[in-house]
Amino acid sequence: MAGRLKPLDVTRETKPGKYADGDGLYLIVAGATSKNWSYRYWFKGKERWHGLGSLQDVSLKEARIKRDTARQQVRAGVDIVQEKRAARLEAKATEAAVKAKTFEECAQAYIDEHWDGCRRAVDRD
Repeated sequence: MAGRLKPLDVTRETKPGKYADGDGLYLIVAGATSKNWSYRYWFKGKERWHGLGSLQDVSLKEARIKRDTARQQVRAGVDIVQEKRAARLEAKATEAAVKAKTFEECAQAYIDEHWDGCRRAVDRD
C-alpha cells in the first residue's frame, strides 16, 4: 500500500506489519483481529509512538483527526507520551495516598487487635 490508506484497505489488511497513512499515522497490524492506530513522532531526538486506539474503536477518519491534534501538541513543545505517562503515575500516587492509613488509624487498629490481651494481663495483677 503506497500513499494514503483507504478504508477498504484498512479493513482487509491482515498481514502483520506497520502501514503508513502519512504525516506519522500508522496502522499497526499484529494479526487478523488485532489492528491499532499509532502516531509516530520525534521529540528532542527521540522517536516516540503515541497510541490512538484500536481499529474497532477508532475509524480511519477519527485516527487522522487524533493524529492532527497530537501533531499540534508536539509542535507546541509537548511530549504527549511523557505527559500521558506522568499523568498515569500521578493518578497512581494519588490513589495510593488515598488508600494509605494515617498513624492514628494504624494505632487504633493495633489497639483494637491487642486490647483483650492487655486487659487480661492487667486483670491478673
